[in-house]
Amino acid sequence: MRWQVGTFGVVLALALAETSLLPAIVGDGLRPSLVLITTSVWVALRGSEGLLWVFVGGFVLDLTSNLPVGLMSLSLLLGNMVASILDRAPIPSPTVRASAWVALVTVVSYGLNMGGLAISGLDVDVVYAMTNVILPLLVLNPALAIVAHGALNQVNLRQRRSQAGRTIAL
Repeated sequence: MRWQVGTFGVVLALALAETSLLPAIVGDGLRPSLVLITTSVWVALRGSEGLLWVFVGGFVLDLTSNLPVGLMSLSLLLGNMVASILDRAPIPSPTVRASAWVALVTVVSYGLNMGGLAISGLDVDVVYAMTNVILPLLVLNPALAIVAHGALNQVNLRQRRSQAGRTIAL
């Protein structure tokens, strides 16, 4: 239970940093998708168990952004589900696998966000979004996923060891 409270705190901090701190630092420049990267790497490591944190992170982003409520959480969930379905490629390196996972979630999530904005009646410049947001994030997000994978893999291993220590053999 303690690690879940800590995880919620980390996801909340990342969402707030992504929506408040990074825009103040970078301005209108390219910003990494901290919640997408972290939660997607966690799903790549832990499977469907990580989808709860994808939803929590997306929901916090929904509450702190000016997008229609539910769009971020839905697009992140669907992006990770698509990645899990397509995760059949024989990629031997877990780090490269997580990076490819994040790239796929980036494309699906941002594509769904553009579609959701268009359905909401907002004007979406698809060419601008592709060339100035999605394509650059296809370099930035997977690169940062390599760093996130290193850190989250250590957390995952410690958590697995802790859980194994609590298992009672009958």
